[in-house]
Amino acid sequence: SLWELHQMVTAVTGKNALMYSSSYGCYCGWGGKGQPKDATDRCCQLHDTCYENL
Repeated sequence: SLWELHQMVTAVTGKNALMYSSSYGCYCGWGGKGQPKDATDRCCQLHDTCYENL
């Protein structure tokens, strides 16, 4: 879930994941298109794709 992702990222980075990632790259936050900016953005893309397939 989004909440679990938030908790995991916050625990690992020490940053508030919702504030940090809500506008990061092409896929972290609402929507997304194009090529991911980096590995973190690719993770957000994979997360979005997973939820689209539910």
